[in-house]
Amino acid sequence: MSYNPSIEMTGNILLVDDLPENLQLLSDLLLTLGYSVRSVTSGRMALKTSKVKRPDLILLDIKMPDMDGYEVCQAFKADEDLRDIPVIFISALDDVFDKVKAFWSGGVDYIVKPFQSEEVVVRLENQLTIQRQKRALEDEISRRKETEEMLYQSRGLLTSVLNSVSDGIAAVQSVRDPNTGDIVDFRCLVVNPVIARFFERTREDLIGKLVVRKFLERFNPQLFKKLVDVVEIGKSLEEEVYYPLEPISWYQVIVVKLGDGFTVTLRDITCKKESKSHEDSTLSNQTNS
Repeated sequence: MSYNPSIEMTGNILLVDDLPENLQLLSDLLLTLGYSVRSVTSGRMALKTSKVKRPDLILLDIKMPDMDGYEVCQAFKADEDLRDIPVIFISALDDVFDKVKAFWSGGVDYIVKPFQSEEVVVRLENQLTIQRQKRALEDEISRRKETEEMLYQSRGLLTSVLNSVSDGIAAVQSVRDPNTGDIVDFRCLVVNPVIARFFERTREDLIGKLVVRKFLERFNPQLFKKLVDVVEIGKSLEEEVYYPLEPISWYQVIVVKLGDGFTVTLRDITCKKESKSHEDSTLSNQTNS
């Protein structure tokens, strides 16, 4: 594997080694490639600077005074704010035991000195890519959770509003003939309690069901054609409808196209109609007398 020094890579790298010459060698390499690099000579300094500015990745030597690399890595993994930072060990120790201990300490990779520059870059960039993908996934999960929470709250608010209003409110979707594309019925998507009582059913019995056409055929078959026109033409419908079945009533119906369906608002105007009829009757009697 070869790398092109003219191509800048990104990432905030922390180098931890007690030997300045080792730090200088790695720092020069990574700075040339465009990485942001910090160098410290002890594990305690690494922990302290990481709390101030979190690195994207740590290149960690093992043989150091005070705290060796294993202890430093364990300290990072024990810290809730720092445990997710990937640690790559880079050491002259080439024994299998040392490598196993490094991974048990929490390291994600192990590079043996003397190393090839290309090897360091490939292993480092591999871990950074994993971290970028992980952050992107976490961001996406977070956004989805926020969206789901907003939808949940919106549904709760919508349900509260639908349950509290005195008008009947429903949303339906067209059901079309697969061969002709003609609307043959409407499926209930949203139904509030007032509409459910109008159909003499529960909301659970109506949602997802095809009940509109069959219901309208009982008293006003022409209304079904008008509902189809709302969807196909897009022109809203507003009219007063007489319901001749028990209980005999008058309703104001407002229908508005919504996607391949419509929303309907049903308002009981029976009292208004009866009051107007009474006023008209009184006025007529006064005129005749």
